Amino acid sequence: MHLRISPVLLISTLIFVSCSDEDRTSRHLVKVGDSVLTEENLENALGDFSNQSKLREEFINDWVEKEILYKEARDNGILDSDEFNRILENSRKELAAAFVINKYLEENKYEPGSDELKAFYEKYKQDFIFTEDYFKINTAYFNNIETAVRFRKLLVESDWKKTLNSFRGGETIINEQSALLIPAHKFASVTQYKIVTNLLPNEVSIVLQEEPQKFAIVQLIEKFDKGTLPSFDMITEIVKDRFMILKNKELVRRYLNKLIDDHNIDIKRYTE
Repeated sequence: MHLRISPVLLISTLIFVSCSDEDRTSRHLVKVGDSVLTEENLENALGDFSNQSKLREEFINDWVEKEILYKEARDNGILDSDEFNRILENSRKELAAAFVINKYLEENKYEPGSDELKAFYEKYKQDFIFTEDYFKINTAYFNNIETAVRFRKLLVESDWKKTLNSFRGGETIINEQSALLIPAHKFASVTQYKIVTNLLPNEVSIVLQEEPQKFAIVQLIEKFDKGTLPSFDMITEIVKDRFMILKNKELVRRYLNKLIDDHNIDIKRYTE
């Protein structure tokens, strides 16, 4: 009987294997056999989201499950099986190839000019039509409701920039984003989306409790209905991202063709 293992699962498992050599000064969260998940591991993986209890719990549970499955695989001799090692070798090649391509793109970064991006936008204008409602919003997150309430009160009486500047001294803002253009499905929560859809331009939301110690304030700048064609200035970063996807594909194809020529690869094409 042959056990079929997904290469994706394989790579995910390998990433989390063997944390036993971690710096002992980092607080241990959980241990499975010889492998240890530390607070430092979790913070490195989740970054700015490491304080979100739901994400922390999901990450820890996922780590424990992977470690247990890896231990079971090792104890049952799967790591020594021919199929496992064949998949592992293929995965090593795919991973190595990805590293080579990433290295090449890093060393050959292409920075498009404004005129080039505008020409790209004009050529593919229809592809940038919004396929769902979009919202331009300001958001700020706080770790206590008192600060959030004071921020909202000042924002209602003033404007976003002045309010932010007033709170950047002694007050703590966990995170803020100004003039964020966001599609309907990307809102932080369903509650936040429902609140924003009922706001008028420049109106400020009530204080929203996202987590036990996380409170949000959202200000709607403008709403754009599905089917709207945004101006180039409105979506410059989106245009650049799509342009670079195509440009990088072109760069990689040229690089691969050069490598094939350099290695004198003779590819026999099938013909009927």
